[in-house]
Amino acid sequence: MTLFKKMSDQDFKILERYMRESIEGTLHDFLRIFEEHENFKLVYQEGVEEVNLNEISEMLKAEPLSEDGWIERFSKEINRIDSE
Repeated sequence: MTLFKKMSDQDFKILERYMRESIEGTLHDFLRIFEEHENFKLVYQEGVEEVNLNEISEMLKAEPLSEDGWIERFSKEINRIDSE
């Protein structure tokens, strides 16, 4: 952590932007695999409820950018953080 403390605010913002773009790009490409290949499924399951996320999403690979998609709908962690 001392590395980040030594960085200027401007350098830290550049690093933060780079990391966000890298993670979003990787996640986009990963979700595109599920969207474009029917033999892969991404399923949310809680108890007996099972939902194929590709079927309920208009564009699975754009999901991380959406505020009202399945990530927000099913994520207990995001909902917990938002309520704090």
